[in-house]
Amino acid sequence: MGAVALVALGFFAARFTRRRPARLFAFPAGEVFSTVRSVQPDSSGRVRIALDETRRRVVSGATGDPGIQRLLLAAAREDNPAVRVESVGLLTSRGDSEEVRDALLNAVAHDSNAGVRLKALDGLKPLAGDPQVRKTFAQVLLADDNPAVRMQVVDLLVSHRDDSMVGVLQNLVQKEDNNYVRLKCEKALKDMNASIGTF
Repeated sequence: MGAVALVALGFFAARFTRRRPARLFAFPAGEVFSTVRSVQPDSSGRVRIALDETRRRVVSGATGDPGIQRLLLAAAREDNPAVRVESVGLLTSRGDSEEVRDALLNAVAHDSNAGVRLKALDGLKPLAGDPQVRKTFAQVLLADDNPAVRMQVVDLLVSHRDDSMVGVLQNLVQKEDNNYVRLKCEKALKDMNASIGTF
């Protein structure tokens, strides 16, 4: 009888230990974000899950702080356009930094969101006389699909008179389909005593 009881006890113990509940990890709500990378079941019915976790934290400081500026530069490249607009808007006051200037030039030339590009132009206003900035402006003027961006670029280019921009403005007048932008270019060319057409 004792032997039968031991066998039965071993059987039930094995059954219950095999069905142990999975370990649960309690994370504070809304603070940890997980991405599952792999799921591997085994022969005992258990599963092994590999995941990457990101924990949210809040950092605060002045925009001039190097750590804050580094985070703003990273945020200016985020997928979320609202984050990019806010970040670029905050970086506009730090255009004297070469790293920030490069980020603003990159945003105005390549960002898919017109709001971000306009914010970047605001930050580049004090640098409108810089040759590299003007070169980027000329490229944006001929390539950007947003009339508000093109109009602001014209204003920035003519705010620092530069005869090398005459050809760019003449080219734009020939292909510009927005009346306001075309009129602004024509006025800028007249103010520079340049012809509207190219010959």
